[in-house]
Amino acid sequence: MGAVHLKCLERWLEESNRSNCELCRYQFHVRRTLRYHVLHSIIIWMCLSQEQHQLYARSLRADLLRSIIITPMAIGCSYICIVAADFYAKNNYDNFPPARWTTYLLLAMMSLLLFSYFVWMYMAIQYHQKVWFYWWQKTSTVKIILDPENRTSMTYKYNISQV
Repeated sequence: MGAVHLKCLERWLEESNRSNCELCRYQFHVRRTLRYHVLHSIIIWMCLSQEQHQLYARSLRADLLRSIIITPMAIGCSYICIVAADFYAKNNYDNFPPARWTTYLLLAMMSLLLFSYFVWMYMAIQYHQKVWFYWWQKTSTVKIILDPENRTSMTYKYNISQV
């Protein structure tokens, strides 16, 4: 397209999280330097407001609140299922076969509940980890590395006699 300021190009590469031109696909030689260390970036990322994120729809705080509510419920329901299954297993209901099935179904229900809980937690953690990692990479500082032999092609030198 034309000449561009080096600082403007570096800022554009930072904001777009790219290392190539969108129009001509020219691959720039860049050096990315992360602004924050891992732990520091997680703390900063968690303190950002929803408007500052602009990268994802789900809120980290909402998922943390959901996990604070769902974790005790999963533990409590599992405890109730274990106690009820133990009750039906200890009492000898030989004359009443559905009691044995009740024990098995309570254990199966508890297993399904815990499996669903851990799958949800895993997916939520994976989602937020990916979003954080993208943000962490996007907040890196970009410096373009100019080759000494290629440098003359990027800066235009004109001789007064040629003009």
